[in-house]
Amino acid sequence: MMCHNLIMRTTIDLPDHLLVEAKKLAADQRRPLTRVVEESLRTYLAEQRLRGREDEPRELPVLEDPVPLVDLDDTSRLWELE
Repeated sequence: MMCHNLIMRTTIDLPDHLLVEAKKLAADQRRPLTRVVEESLRTYLAEQRLRGREDEPRELPVLEDPVPLVDLDDTSRLWELE
């Protein structure tokens, strides 16, 4: 079971300019740097999950009977036959 309220300390290496930008953003928004980093990481991971779903190959449909007048090299047309 995953517990989302658990806080874990860790050390990461960031390029100086990235850390400076994050600190400026946190100061401008009057929020802790930890929250800015946490929200940024959550957003990035959510985008990656969505991108991963889009990149997953889909299986082409298997047709029992030949369909007349269909170019089998036109895979986008094959999707429409489902």
